[in-house]
Amino acid sequence: MALTKEQKDSVIAMMDRYAELYGAKNLEGLLAICAPGICGYGSGVDEVVQGIASMKVQTKRDFAQADTITIRFDIRDVDGDMPVAWVMADCVFDVKVHGTPLRMTGRMTAVLRNTGSRWLFSMIHFSVPAPGQAAGESFPGSR
Repeated sequence: MALTKEQKDSVIAMMDRYAELYGAKNLEGLLAICAPGICGYGSGVDEVVQGIASMKVQTKRDFAQADTITIRFDIRDVDGDMPVAWVMADCVFDVKVHGTPLRMTGRMTAVLRNTGSRWLFSMIHFSVPAPGQAAGESFPGSR
C-alpha cells in the first residue's frame, strides 16, 4: 500500500531526527533508529556499512574526527510502499575539524522500514558529486 501523507511526514521527521542525533554526537540514540542489518556507503573510500556493528565503528570515527557537526537535509522526494519508504535529499554537512570550518555538500538517499511502531533506517548512502564533472557531462571531461 502506498504511503499516506502522514506516513511520509513521519519519514521526514525521522530524517530530521537522524540529523539531530548526528549533530549531537549521540551514538546510542543514532544506533537506536537503525535496523540491525543497516547497510550503506559514506563519501570516503573506506566508508562501507554492513550491519549495526560497522555503523557503530563508522559513526564513532565520524564523531571523533569532528569538533562539531551540523547536518541539514533538503528533502526532494519521499515515497514508498508500506512497510518500506525511500528518501532522496540534498544534504549539507557543516563541521569543524581541528577548529577549521568545513562544508560538505552532497546527496543522501535512505531506505527506512516501518516495524509497526516506528521507522528504522535500513540503508543509507551519502555521496558528493564527482570532482571535475561539469553540469551536462555524464563523465568528467566527456564534453
